[in-house]
Amino acid sequence: MPETVRQRLPDYARRLSDGERFGERWTVDTRGDDREKDRSAETVLACDCSGLRLTDGRLAMLVHARPLAEMEPTPAPKLHLSRMVENLPMAAAYVEGERIFVNRAAERLIGFRQDELPTMEAWFKSAYPGHDQEIRQRYDAARLAKASVLTELHVTRKDGVRRWIRFFAYLTHGGEVWLMEDVTDQRATLEALHQERAVLQSLIDSMPDIVFFKDRDGVFLNYNRAFLDYVGWHLNSNRRLRDIDMVDGDAAERRRQTDLRAMREGMTRGEEWFVYPDGRRRLMETLKTACRDPRGNILGVVGISRDITDRREMEEMLRRSEAEKDHLANHDPLTGLPNRRLFFARTDSALAHAQRIGQPLALLFIDLDGFKPVNDRMGHDAGDQVLRVTAERLTACLRTSDLVARIGGDEFTVLLEGTGSLHDVERVAGKLIQAVSAEIEIGRNALTVGASIGIALYPRDADNAQDLLKAADGALYRAKHAGRGRFIVCGHPR
Repeated sequence: MPETVRQRLPDYARRLSDGERFGERWTVDTRGDDREKDRSAETVLACDCSGLRLTDGRLAMLVHARPLAEMEPTPAPKLHLSRMVENLPMAAAYVEGERIFVNRAAERLIGFRQDELPTMEAWFKSAYPGHDQEIRQRYDAARLAKASVLTELHVTRKDGVRRWIRFFAYLTHGGEVWLMEDVTDQRATLEALHQERAVLQSLIDSMPDIVFFKDRDGVFLNYNRAFLDYVGWHLNSNRRLRDIDMVDGDAAERRRQTDLRAMREGMTRGEEWFVYPDGRRRLMETLKTACRDPRGNILGVVGISRDITDRREMEEMLRRSEAEKDHLANHDPLTGLPNRRLFFARTDSALAHAQRIGQPLALLFIDLDGFKPVNDRMGHDAGDQVLRVTAERLTACLRTSDLVARIGGDEFTVLLEGTGSLHDVERVAGKLIQAVSAEIEIGRNALTVGASIGIALYPRDADNAQDLLKAADGALYRAKHAGRGRFIVCGHPR
């Protein structure tokens, strides 16, 4: 094995372990241990190298080598090569030394007749004016290396028109063959496509939305500048970027499942918080659609992520505004309790429910005792404070399922559902009177107000909200004239 090959064994091992197969030329010494070497003792081998995994897991290199001399083709007679070129239907030329022979198709392609381009020098000067020396040097280098050439060159026709010609040249030390094809229109089409793609990319880059394309494996293949702003760094074109490079494992898995669903169902839409490198958190709505080729095969997913943070905040603000309007329309602004409107709406609903299940219901009508003197002596601010404290005390004595409302002035109502016996209702009424009658401190002053309560029962006293309130109001009137600070049940003498 040549020493140069031994030195490269680690490189060969890496390439072969990746499944690569390659060909090389090795120069080997055929004189064994004789250290006196000369050129006649060396042989050039064409080697085809591939990897072979042994049963014990080791990697072996399998080399199929043949002397290069045995592979050299036997040159065909030049006359046959020239006649073949002459009869080819496509533009072609046969080169022998410095002479060039073009066929009829080539004459039509370049506009020159055979007798106008008899030599290579004439060809290069006519076809590449101003660049003939540069093109000739490239040609001579390929000829010296015996390398076949596939290239496209800008050729000037006899009429001065420049055309793009694709050359496929078989170059040897002997006769050479050129095959030529006019690809000007193809290049123009490709240039137009490249221009169209550049314009499209420019438009996508100008969009504030994040735009991206992922292949079926979840690898990002294309994206716009807004995407780069989210990622926070300039991407290396050789790097295979995935979601796991930007978010944690759980978020990456959720995105992957969304990709798969989009490819399966055609489209998905969802919302997700994006965290930018500078700490910004933005709520993004992402629309993903399956991308297909003309035959319907799925290529991947196209996604557009739009920042909806401000829109969502505005929607939330509008919802809060509507809720505030609704609250103001249905609640007492001083105490925060339901007002007369909401009281009747909820009482109607409670009565309908009580009727369906056959459950009793009690309505307590409460009026404060001694409230007017507080307003007259201490002012409306003190009166307002008394009303707020009274609302808090009433609420604290009741269950969360009970309804307490301020229906006007110093009048309050309490609706008790599932009350049980009349005794239970009377116990609640006594508790409310005791709570309201406790001393209230306003600034440096302490004052006391009382409460009188009228009680009406459903279905005994009435079967609708208006009549039930009237019945409770009648009982309250009796309680006031009976000495105040007490409760009376409708229909009960006391």
